[in-house]
Amino acid sequence: MTTVTAPWNPIWTEFLTEQGAQFTEDNRIITFGHPDIERFLIKNGPVLTNLSHHALLKVSGTEAFSFLQGQLTSDLSTIQGNGAQLSAYCDPKGNVLVVFLIFKRDGDFFLSYDGSLKDVIQKRLTMFVMRADVQITDVSNDMIHIGFAGEFGDLDIQRRLNTKIKAVYEAGSVEEEGMQDVFVVKVPGPYHKYELFGPADQMTQAWLKLRDNSDVTNTQDWNLLNIAAGVPEITAANTGQFIGQFLNLDKLEAINFKKGCFPGQEIIARVHYRGKVTKRMFRVRIEEKVTLASGDDLILQDNKGKKHSLSVINANPDVYSTHTLCLAVGTLKSLDAVEGDLMTESGKLAILEPLPYSITDEV
Repeated sequence: MTTVTAPWNPIWTEFLTEQGAQFTEDNRIITFGHPDIERFLIKNGPVLTNLSHHALLKVSGTEAFSFLQGQLTSDLSTIQGNGAQLSAYCDPKGNVLVVFLIFKRDGDFFLSYDGSLKDVIQKRLTMFVMRADVQITDVSNDMIHIGFAGEFGDLDIQRRLNTKIKAVYEAGSVEEEGMQDVFVVKVPGPYHKYELFGPADQMTQAWLKLRDNSDVTNTQDWNLLNIAAGVPEITAANTGQFIGQFLNLDKLEAINFKKGCFPGQEIIARVHYRGKVTKRMFRVRIEEKVTLASGDDLILQDNKGKKHSLSVINANPDVYSTHTLCLAVGTLKSLDAVEGDLMTESGKLAILEPLPYSITDEV
């Protein structure tokens, strides 16, 4: 077993700076110089963003599959060829420590997740390798990570990168000359949404190709696409707080209940087969601009004066900046019983919006 850690990539940082990017200390982009326009453009796209604040681990070796299969909630055997899927890594109590976008390339597995958990997750996975032929390598800096999305994003990917990837979690390499090491994964979104991974020199070419017919957006506003898709973001602020079903991971097909054991499997399976899911993740539209962050409590009140407390998973101002969108975990029975409108503590309307999938217990 070996573990390798790389520093930030100066080539990519310099390239984005030349594009007008302004960074936070953890490599998130605040803006490309026009924040109001960047937020509005996310509504339909096409837009490009930098996602290099995410961590990326490469898991290789002859026992990489069996190792990950025994650690994660999804069934990796369903990844066909160079495919991808959503998965989670839990503690023994079934609480989700991190959500991964997993993709397979040339026999190796790659795990993409929020960078605030980079060191702790790599360390925890490494602890369980034991004597297996498994190498866990930090390749966050070797494979630059960007996002691209738009109503006709599939056509842009096909025409500009010579890559035909249309189904969600389908993946493949760019076939355009000089960019063959760039890997493309289609992910859930309100429209065609992709994440791309590749070396800095080739990613700059891919960025410029896609930029010919798109605009750029900042890291924060890209979150609106994840909120619309109902995909939870697990960070250092909310790691280890919710079981998989509370985050709707069963509805996102990130949990396989038949594949065998993994950490927390007994509790997660018991809730699935014998119990009833008591909490779910909701999408909430608040008709005012409020500052909410992962881990915050959102208190809503019904017309009978009863208060309902939800735990914020992800939040962001809407495209018009007068509303706020968020994903938040709340008690299912309590919210199902609400009649009439929900209001914030300041008296503004809060609407529970439908997600792209059902959150009922019906299978």
